[in-house]
Amino acid sequence: MSQPLDAKKALIYGQFVQAAYTMFKHPQGPDPLRPEPAGIPPTYELGAWIHMSDFILNLEEPVFYGIVAHAVQDPDCRIIAIRGTEGPLEWIDDGDAVPVSFRQVSDTGQVACGFDRIYSTLKVVKRTLPGASARSETAEPETFSGSFAQQLEQLAISREARRGERLPAAEGRTRPKRPTVVTGHSLGAALATLFVMENSAKGKFDISTICTFASPRVGTGPFVQRFNQLPIDSWRIVNQRDVVPKLPPHIPVVLDYSHVETAYPFDSSEFARNNLLCWHSMETYLHWLDPSSPLLPECRP
Repeated sequence: MSQPLDAKKALIYGQFVQAAYTMFKHPQGPDPLRPEPAGIPPTYELGAWIHMSDFILNLEEPVFYGIVAHAVQDPDCRIIAIRGTEGPLEWIDDGDAVPVSFRQVSDTGQVACGFDRIYSTLKVVKRTLPGASARSETAEPETFSGSFAQQLEQLAISREARRGERLPAAEGRTRPKRPTVVTGHSLGAALATLFVMENSAKGKFDISTICTFASPRVGTGPFVQRFNQLPIDSWRIVNQRDVVPKLPPHIPVVLDYSHVETAYPFDSSEFARNNLLCWHSMETYLHWLDPSSPLLPECRP
């Protein structure tokens, strides 16, 4: 049975999404595609960057989109955080609501074409951890192939091998436990939902929780029904004033999009200004979880 929302845990997960936003908007270091860590809780370490490419007009230039972080004391424990939409091209991308089969797990029902296409462009770029050899620090960062879940698995295997945690397959050892939390805001919430569904079929990670903020509707009825049967905690935090969770529209027969469980709604008009920015901003969602978390200056009443 799914556990009810734990506001303290959800706040921590949201802080990882906020860290991805901070690193995107104010990148530190020479490469904005591989920004230095900023805003990540000190008990965690940045292990990889997540990139995405816009498919409009066949643009292939990657954009920094999220992070993979692992606990310093337990490197097998990870949090995958994906930011939301930041630009007109991405809004065009995720506005494509034509239902299509989810290409990574085709028997799970249909999802919005824009989300499926964006998900297919996600790339994982391995970060050289502090303390590595000088040669490693100057080498080109390692990337991986396959679907998003497969790339994340290859990242995990490379870390496990370095720690000597993997034995040859012939010895019959199952993979190490990989406790994982997935979180995202807006478009990132949709991509996080798709990753959880892909992992449910491929079993790469031991996902305990998905915590999303301002998630749009991702799939149609059959997709949602299968997702809701997964043995995980699913916390979908939604501002009732926010426009994004109302998209794509639910039009029976034509566009039968529905939300995954479980909704935890709130009304930001009780503490923030009423406009599109304030309804949707990550800061508004974090403030609801913890009033000491600051709103955007322009959203303060």
